Amino acid sequence: MEPLQLPTEEEIRAVVRQGEDAVVSLVNSLIRVIVVLTARLQVLEDQLAKNSSNSSKPPSSDGLKKPSRHRSLRRSSGKKNGAQPGGSFFDADEGRK
Repeated sequence: MEPLQLPTEEEIRAVVRQGEDAVVSLVNSLIRVIVVLTARLQVLEDQLAKNSSNSSKPPSSDGLKKPSRHRSLRRSSGKKNGAQPGGSFFDADEGRK
């Protein structure tokens, strides 16, 4: 992409002295520049948002930052892991005989 050439203040004042049609032409050309730059920005933001989980890129291209993992929406029951008191899998006394 070629370097952006914005008009200087002196050039803008010269366009104003030329009349309304010249000002409208200048504004239209600046609007075209804005449209082009907006499209380019969108392309770059889309590239930046890609990683190996949402595109065909290999995981090695993700860089050092790991994508955040979403936590499960399931709530904890508050019980401890493992066998619960009063469980009926086996009776403690009978299991050791």
